[in-house]
Amino acid sequence: MNRRTYLLKVLTPLHVGAGQGLSHVDLPIVREVHTGFPLVPGSSLKGCIREYHLRRVWREYFADKGVNLSDLDEEVSSGRKKLRAINEDSFKKDLEYMRQVFGTAGELEEGNAGKVVFTDARLLFFPVRSVSHIFLLVTCPYALQRYARDTGKEIRVESPKDSEAFCYSMEVAIDNRVMLEEFVFDAKPAGEGLVGFVNSLGIEDKQRVVLVSDTVFSELVQSYTEVQTHVKIDPDSGTVKEGALWTTEYLPAESVLYVNFFVEDGVEFSAPSEIWLGGDMTTGKGLVKLREVKP
Repeated sequence: MNRRTYLLKVLTPLHVGAGQGLSHVDLPIVREVHTGFPLVPGSSLKGCIREYHLRRVWREYFADKGVNLSDLDEEVSSGRKKLRAINEDSFKKDLEYMRQVFGTAGELEEGNAGKVVFTDARLLFFPVRSVSHIFLLVTCPYALQRYARDTGKEIRVESPKDSEAFCYSMEVAIDNRVMLEEFVFDAKPAGEGLVGFVNSLGIEDKQRVVLVSDTVFSELVQSYTEVQTHVKIDPDSGTVKEGALWTTEYLPAESVLYVNFFVEDGVEFSAPSEIWLGGDMTTGKGLVKLREVKP
């Protein structure tokens, strides 16, 4: 199988929910059990990319033909051929592509697993408010080492002390200090390993990248996500409905994650450049951008 690595940049706050929360947040995001880092499950990515292609095919062939999106969904999942399109050859090609990538449920025949493996998207850079440059993109040695392991690359970086921040660009420092939220760190120039790695990714705003210790990074990603309070208005009184007050946690915009797709030989696969992911899409949440990292 061929490994394809993509960067996933969060453009609007992202909520991939973990269900009902037990803390002060009613609807928390999904996190890794062992690290507490936010993540996007592979099942969520697969479902949203599948829906992207499903809607694309529906708009192209059936949007004005009285065919529901659910009818096309059933056609793809079942493996049977029932729907007819004007451009039949092109439709068959798109149908076969979706069945190859996402698999079939096999209602009428034996189901087939998809030929693309969708891994969890893991956090690489986390945006944190700063006095300079509005925000900085924070990472840590553990996140970088895990990226190296997951992608088969080699990354050599020094581990900063809890009081230090290694900066890709010293322009983010003021009097050799970097402030992240209410924390102040001694700013030091990043080594060649971090600079070379960031350059190889080709990310936007690379001058914002800073490396902090694993301990500090863990504290930041667990304490400084975005939490929004929601209410429901009583249509009769125009005031907040009793009991209709809740909080939702979001992974903030500008976060950068990475994901691996393992593609079987002979299968042509490319992820869409933009998709809607997670909950609250009708209020603009969950727009993300995908870009492949070239070997």
